[in-house]
Amino acid sequence: MEQNFDILAQSRANYYTKGSPVQFVRVELLKGDVTGEIAVCLSFKNISAKPLAGLLIGFKCKDMQGQVVCEDQFRYDQLAAGQGEIFGADDAVYLSPSPIGSVEVDLLQAIYTDGSRVSLREFKRVRLPAPKVLPTNLASQLEQRTGKQGFSVVPQMLPEGWFCACGAFHPTEENTAWCSECGSDRILLQNTLSGLLQNRPQAAPVVEDEPTRMVDPVRPQEPTRVMSPVQDTGVDDDMKIVSRSSADTQTQYQPPRYRADEETATSYFEDEEEYDDYDGYEEEGEEDRGDYIAGQIIRWAPPITAVICVMIALGGLAVYLLR
Repeated sequence: MEQNFDILAQSRANYYTKGSPVQFVRVELLKGDVTGEIAVCLSFKNISAKPLAGLLIGFKCKDMQGQVVCEDQFRYDQLAAGQGEIFGADDAVYLSPSPIGSVEVDLLQAIYTDGSRVSLREFKRVRLPAPKVLPTNLASQLEQRTGKQGFSVVPQMLPEGWFCACGAFHPTEENTAWCSECGSDRILLQNTLSGLLQNRPQAAPVVEDEPTRMVDPVRPQEPTRVMSPVQDTGVDDDMKIVSRSSADTQTQYQPPRYRADEETATSYFEDEEEYDDYDGYEEEGEEDRGDYIAGQIIRWAPPITAVICVMIALGGLAVYLLR
């Protein structure tokens, strides 16, 4: 019964077989449109200069739970695969009625067109680092510049070989700068991608926020002191306040050498007003008046004494000069 198979899933090998003339490339799972069976198809590549006539492999299929559902060998015949040629995708090595979770592949023997055979069991597998994903916008621009399709990873060089933008890995044993799957040139591909990256607008640098400065807690304000209401003291007090303000204004605009004398006079005048306002001044009698006279004597005695001394000195000097 004939039926068509549609691609269900595919996965590239995450390792390469170091030193082997044949490399495992990828596994594909296809689903039949009539029976619903899952076909397991494997792809390989000949990287040697000698044409390949046949290949013997071993494989192991596991279900979604990790249980082995098939373990067998398969032989590819009548290949005539040249250097860099991929083969095997048209042959199903196993048909499964249930979904397949994983497939393990072992390279056993290579048969060349000249009749020679090479055992592949001694070559060890080396795990590859996961290729870097190429952003969608860059992939589209790179495909447009190169005229290729299917770019998904960043082309890069590794000690073991190089990754093409299509995802194909080329080991150093292959010794080629051309991708055998998409036909891209490695150097041209990397130069084109570098040019696209240089022409991209640079993102503005992110300015880190400065750490929030910790401020000491604000001391709460003290409650406003309640003052007793101002009593109305009459027209005389208001006039006295205005008079003093006028005197202060006049003092403010006078030269400094006159201001000191004016302040002294004003202070003395205010003292006299205080005595005038005090009602008991006349009733205290001669005792307070004597204190007042004594204060005046104490105040004026030093300057008068100094003047007298100067006059005596001048008189003595005059007598000395007249002799």
